[in-house]
Amino acid sequence: MAPFRTIRRACALATVMGVSALLAPLGTAAAEDDANARPARDRVTWDPASLAAVYEPEPGFYSYAPSVVRDGDTEWIWSCHNDRSRVIEDHIYLTKRVDGVVTETRSVLQASASPAWDSFHTCDPSVVAGRFHYGGVRYSYAMFYLGNDVDASAHNQVGVAFATDPDGPWVKYLEPIVTSERIDQWGAGQPSAVSLSGASGRVLLTYTRGDTSTRAYASVVDLSVVERLRVSPPVLLPTDGLTGADGAPDYLNGFDIALDRTGRNVVAVREQHPYPTDNPWWIGPSVQVARLSLTNVLSGTGTWEPLGDIDRELTGFSRNHNAGLARTWHGRLADPGTVEVVFTSSCSSLPTIDDPDWSQATCDSLYSYDLWSITGRWATVR
Repeated sequence: MAPFRTIRRACALATVMGVSALLAPLGTAAAEDDANARPARDRVTWDPASLAAVYEPEPGFYSYAPSVVRDGDTEWIWSCHNDRSRVIEDHIYLTKRVDGVVTETRSVLQASASPAWDSFHTCDPSVVAGRFHYGGVRYSYAMFYLGNDVDASAHNQVGVAFATDPDGPWVKYLEPIVTSERIDQWGAGQPSAVSLSGASGRVLLTYTRGDTSTRAYASVVDLSVVERLRVSPPVLLPTDGLTGADGAPDYLNGFDIALDRTGRNVVAVREQHPYPTDNPWWIGPSVQVARLSLTNVLSGTGTWEPLGDIDRELTGFSRNHNAGLARTWHGRLADPGTVEVVFTSSCSSLPTIDDPDWSQATCDSLYSYDLWSITGRWATVR
């Protein structure tokens, strides 16, 4: 398995980037009609005309790794975001859009006081609705998130918080539910969750683990009564069928999931590899949408069916990474007939990983992270 280099969380590498110039994104093409749509080389046909800016932070701020819920004309977008200009300490922000217009953006989950397990970074949100009883209160929403306690891309663990309203406030469960003991390794993170029963607290939780190798897991978590929290033994997710940006077999990390309209299939959007060698070399050039049956996910078997790639050819951006799927509150695709992906863009430039001379940089890559969306329709709806 390839080494784990991706970071859906700001890492110490970024702190050496003292450059301030931004490369403007390359231009994007708009389609006048279906004849100009991207060729249906995959199971999803992307519409370049749907490419749209979602959220651009102020200068000195970044936003990535979105968890997206679309409810009527309102979109709820939780993302990894810094709270002070050019300070890399991750908060989870809520950005709300109504009819495509951002109406608010603010920090809703922050680090706990030291020496808590999540006392430095909180990132990688995944919000899902259900019935969760905790501390004598019935909550309607759970947010899974990555937390750590060091100023580095290390010792990550997965926790959960609860709210009665998606606006918050969020009440944290005090201990991580997916742990990592080694403080010198990346750990566990990048959670994504969907409800297995809207009338209960049972959710399917997926996440990445990075230590001696990079791999993805799934567990069923029962949060119906949080004081009696139950987490099933983790199942190693397969990688068969996944392809990288170079067409070669690929591994699985940095992904978000949703259930399709039938509820029988898991749709994932995931980072592709290999990573580029120029700045930023720690994020992928493109993301892939793929599908695997829920039965196979729960058993760790089967072969993924690639559905479509989102890359520079489609968007005009040199980096397309850290993506989420537009979902319902319970984690199904927001529109049964389409797949909407909200992804993070980035500029790129010198230096290279082999010659890290930052005086050559013209791209302040971390602070170019903003959110875009693109929509595709199923070539064949099942």
